[in-house]
Amino acid sequence: MTKDEKSKPAIYIPPDDPLGIDTDKDFSVEARRIARDALEGCHEEAVQVEVQATLRRWGMKPKAELIDKATEILDRAPDVGPDSGDELRRR
Repeated sequence: MTKDEKSKPAIYIPPDDPLGIDTDKDFSVEARRIARDALEGCHEEAVQVEVQATLRRWGMKPKAELIDKATEILDRAPDVGPDSGDELRRR
């Protein structure tokens, strides 16, 4: 780079956050949008990413890992019929 050439400043563009609030807009409008999106099930993938990140921060296992672990335990159990003691008896 020569003296006459100046380096261009780095531009930071934050990633799209469908769950975030646009601070340039009216807060009440944004809160209603977020509530409406939640009720309609919008942005499910983004919600799951947030939930998984929160569980990791809290030191908790994500639900999918718990289901996988439970399935693994059940797969190891012997395949037997129910014992008579396992059934509810009617009087």
